[in-house]
Amino acid sequence: MSLSRASEPPPPTPSASAAFEEKGAGAFPRGAGLGAWFLLAVGVAGLGISVYLTTLHYAGVQPICTTGGFVNCQGVLKSQYSFVPGTSVPVTVPGMIWFIVSGALAAIAIRCARRGLLEPSWLRPVHVLWAAVGLASVLYFVWAELVQLHELCEWCTSVHVLVFLSLLVTLARLQTGRAVADAEEE
Repeated sequence: MSLSRASEPPPPTPSASAAFEEKGAGAFPRGAGLGAWFLLAVGVAGLGISVYLTTLHYAGVQPICTTGGFVNCQGVLKSQYSFVPGTSVPVTVPGMIWFIVSGALAAIAIRCARRGLLEPSWLRPVHVLWAAVGLASVLYFVWAELVQLHELCEWCTSVHVLVFLSLLVTLARLQTGRAVADAEEE
């Protein structure tokens, strides 16, 4: 009798997909999680700073920040590096676009999670690429501030930190997504 039971196949173990369906959308780590909410908050904060600096530029008003010495927002914001090359458009305008797109990508993840849907497979890799483009821009601006101007803008630095944090969080979300996909295959 024990021999016949030993030859029987073991009972099936539930897959990750079955566990997801059984426990509900919030139990599966493929949901938006805190990372997507953080990215949305970063998008809103960065957009706010970019709108503030763009408004000041067109109004001809000085920003609330340190002037003179190494930390000199006014010097940086009036330099040739504060404009899109060959135009009179301040770099804060492409910055606004970057934060809008980054926030929209995070909002897609949040919307999918709230509806109990899996995120599109392209979402996390695209967000990482977008964050990498942002970081490349940040590295250029940090080079311009430190090497060319020998001045630093605290508003610009806050935007740089937000972009860097976005890259870190998007990379973490990408890795989490891969770990979940690997668990589903097992």
